[in-house]
Amino acid sequence: MRYSYATVALPDLPPERAITELALAGYRGVEWKVGDSPRARSSSAGGFLHGNRCTLAPGTADGERIRTRCADAGLTIVGLCPYLQVGDTRGLRDMFDMALAAGAPQIRLQAPRTDAGDFRYHDLARATVAYLAVAERLGQRTGVRLVVETHHHTIAPSASLAHRLVSRFDPVVIGVIYDVGNLVWEGYEDHQLGLQVLGSYLHHVHLKNAAPAPAAATTWRYVWSPLEAGSVPVPRVLDLLRRSGYSGWISLEDLSTERNPLGTLRHNAAVLAAMPEAAWPG
Repeated sequence: MRYSYATVALPDLPPERAITELALAGYRGVEWKVGDSPRARSSSAGGFLHGNRCTLAPGTADGERIRTRCADAGLTIVGLCPYLQVGDTRGLRDMFDMALAAGAPQIRLQAPRTDAGDFRYHDLARATVAYLAVAERLGQRTGVRLVVETHHHTIAPSASLAHRLVSRFDPVVIGVIYDVGNLVWEGYEDHQLGLQVLGSYLHHVHLKNAAPAPAAATTWRYVWSPLEAGSVPVPRVLDLLRRSGYSGWISLEDLSTERNPLGTLRHNAAVLAAMPEAAWPG
């Protein structure tokens, strides 16, 4: 098992401090947030998405700078997490250039949203497939892959729907991020089933937890929870990944607020170290 940390979960740390703390805590890699989310203010994770100090500016200069800093600390850059909009081919090409400059093997893509009013799934899916075709050509030329994140309120909330988007493409350069915390909100399928559906398209895992909570007398909502306290059976997920032969990175993307972000980073290292299924450090 190889563990990295997603800097979206470190909103109050500048990149240099984050690199130091991640290395001290025993993480081997880092997944960088790039640019600001266009929906930060309306997101349940707005405090992590808006004004996040641990964010790189799009462009090769920041990519080259952070590549050197991470290498000096012994951290692998495992991916870039920008907020590309399907159809933005110029932004996609620029992000591939940044990934090459940073030495990042992959770029995250969130599929089109479904929570902004009326939407037409088949139209959005066709546009996404056309965008992935552009990314496939760029990936074959550069060796950088594009990975679609399973995410609630998008057209890819589940392993099955993400697989439907990527299955016609080369799994070497187009794949999926299996985000187990997002699946609590929407898209849950049995994890063994989901991993088998994805097969060779599984390139990356986001590890975090969430749980239902009462919002009023008769309604419920979901909240991010500590790694060991939510609806995701973390030991079982890690055991399934191991038994399936998964050899990619597992990025902690903990958006819970019971502790401050640095406290959460350290707490998660301790939780994984005490969990036999985690085989920490990876």
